[in-house]
Amino acid sequence: MTIVVFLGPSLPLEDARSILPDAVYLPPARQADLISALDHAPDAIGLIDGEFHQSRSVWHKEILIALERGVRVFGSSSMGALRAAELEPYGMTGVGGVFERFASGELIDDDEVALLYHMEDGDYRHVSEPMVNIRATLESAAASGRVPESLLAEALRAAKSLHYTERTRRAVAECLRAGGTDAEAVAALDDVWAAEPVDIKAQDARQLLHLLRLYAEQGAPRGGTVPKVARTAALDSLYDRERRVSIGGLSVSMEEIAEYIQLHHPRAAAVNAAAMNRTLVLVLADLLHVEPAKAEVESEEHRWRVRHGKTEDGAFSAWLAQNHLTREEFRQLARENAICRHLWRWLLYVRHVERTARPLLDHLRWEDAYVPWASDAADHTALPTPRDEGLLQALTPEEAERLHAQHRSRHGLPAETDLVSWAEEAGFNSPELLLLALVKASHRHAATTTHSPSRHEEEQP
Repeated sequence: MTIVVFLGPSLPLEDARSILPDAVYLPPARQADLISALDHAPDAIGLIDGEFHQSRSVWHKEILIALERGVRVFGSSSMGALRAAELEPYGMTGVGGVFERFASGELIDDDEVALLYHMEDGDYRHVSEPMVNIRATLESAAASGRVPESLLAEALRAAKSLHYTERTRRAVAECLRAGGTDAEAVAALDDVWAAEPVDIKAQDARQLLHLLRLYAEQGAPRGGTVPKVARTAALDSLYDRERRVSIGGLSVSMEEIAEYIQLHHPRAAAVNAAAMNRTLVLVLADLLHVEPAKAEVESEEHRWRVRHGKTEDGAFSAWLAQNHLTREEFRQLARENAICRHLWRWLLYVRHVERTARPLLDHLRWEDAYVPWASDAADHTALPTPRDEGLLQALTPEEAERLHAQHRSRHGLPAETDLVSWAEEAGFNSPELLLLALVKASHRHAATTTHSPSRHEEEQP
């Protein structure tokens, strides 16, 4: 079981590893970090610490996407407690006293868990004290009778009046003295605070880690999925651009990958044009309310796996991991291709007479690839071939199927692709005309004693 934990100043990493040694520990979560953690394929995520002031905070919808995929998400102590209190109705699990106070509405301010810290030799050093720890310490002292209730209320007001970066024991004491509180009472409060501080954030972090260890030991199932998260432009941008993935031990964002391709791919312009054209087709399909049937989507997926040699589930799963895709995301790609195929067929229907000759040749002209293909076509048609009359009648069913299978395999088409579908998609007016073209091509190939690759065979369209 894979467990990812976002941990920072709430608890020393050494203490955390003593409780849950096999977890993947990551620094305090920033926006896009939690959604990037899905690259580890975790069964559960423990969100303890997150950044507030330094960077944009981890977003609620990141957590919802993890929950949507069946990943259990637990929160406690700091940022985790805040997000769990907000997302508990959607399936996030909150742990500990800080979470309970926020969930009940007793606490509402984010600064209650905030603190200033710095890194030293890989460890987080507190510069200020989080308000929840101050509350827990003073309330414990008051409950034991060591601090009067009146002084407790004054001290809490003084601490709350300070900015979270300035909340220290000394600053609270100075604030009390400046406000006229009895100096001996302040000194007594300071002594109690120094002697028996309560670190509720650390307590909650330990409680979360113990729960995660129990979760792993019991082999608990992945969480139930929550309703689909509504997609927005901001969420898509976060996932499609800011999400980071691991490649060869290096962390890289999707945007950095895309930018590199735009600058360094030898056919960047053509790749970008194809991507934009595909996107425009999908926009048009959405306007026309085109929705493929489930069988059509499954056919697209099968066709792709045959064409790319990924029919075995193991090979396909490895490919998905390498391409940073989930099975659901690949299914969406297959759905989009089924939508495109719908519109291709519609276009061929309305262009029944013209078909695809002009669009195909114009595309090659625009790419300055027409001349070599036209020259090869001329050479090909000059080869001897029988007259069309009677050519199909002389073809046995076995020979027809052999030709069909041979060229179907060459084009990466699924075995169940029939001549009618193939002809329709390839721009032939009928399956008979496609079969006739296959027969003539076979005769011309047989007429040549040697086959030398054409000048463009190694090019990728």
